[in-house]
Amino acid sequence: MRGISLFLLVLFIASCEGPDQEEVVWKIDNIREIGGNTVTVHGEPKFVEGEGTNYVEFNGKKDGLLIYANPISAMEEFTIEVDFKPYPGFPENREQRFLHIQDPENENRRILIELRLTDQNEWYGDWFIKSENESLTLIDSTHTHPLNQWFTISMVYSNGNIRGYVNGKEEVSGNFQYLPIGENAKTSLGTRMDKRSWFKGGISEVRFTPEADF
Repeated sequence: MRGISLFLLVLFIASCEGPDQEEVVWKIDNIREIGGNTVTVHGEPKFVEGEGTNYVEFNGKKDGLLIYANPISAMEEFTIEVDFKPYPGFPENREQRFLHIQDPENENRRILIELRLTDQNEWYGDWFIKSENESLTLIDSTHTHPLNQWFTISMVYSNGNIRGYVNGKEEVSGNFQYLPIGENAKTSLGTRMDKRSWFKGGISEVRFTPEADF
C-alpha cells in the first residue's frame, strides 16, 4: 500500500508540471506568416531563393517584419540564434537592430540583437537587454567580421548571465537578472519595433531554445 501511495504521489507531481518546452524554429522564407504567426510587413522586404539557403532580404531603409509572437515568454533560460548575412551600408546603416522582442505596452522589458558597421567594410555584434531594474549593453569593437557572408549570432541567458556569440564563439558576457517578457510581446525583424535603425541584409532563420545551448 505504501508503494502504491508513493507511486500515485509521483504521478500527481508529474501531472502538475507544465509541458516540456521545445525549441522554436522560424524559417524566414516568406513574408506572409512566420512560424504560423501573423506578420505585419513594413516596406517591401523580398524573398530570395538562394543556393541552399532561402531568406528574406531587407533594404536598410524601410523594410521590416513584425511577428505577433514571443517564443521565449515562458523560458527561464534561453538561447536565441539568428542566421543572417549583413550587406555593406556604412555610414547610413552604421547601427542596425535586426531582432527586437518587446511588449509594445511595456518598453521597460526588451531584448535586441544588433550590429555595428565600420568604415573598413566589417561589422561587430551588439547585444542589449533591459528590465525595470537594470539594462545591459554588450559590445566589443575588436571582434570584427566581414560583410556579405552568412553568420549565426546568438544571445544566451542562464543563471543571471548574458553571453553573446558569433558562429559559436563567445565574444562578450555580463551579469543581468532577466525578468520575463510576457506572452503579449512581439518580435521585430529587420528593424527596431519603432521602425528605425534598419537592417540591410538577409535573414534566413531564427531559433529560440529553452536552455543555454553554449
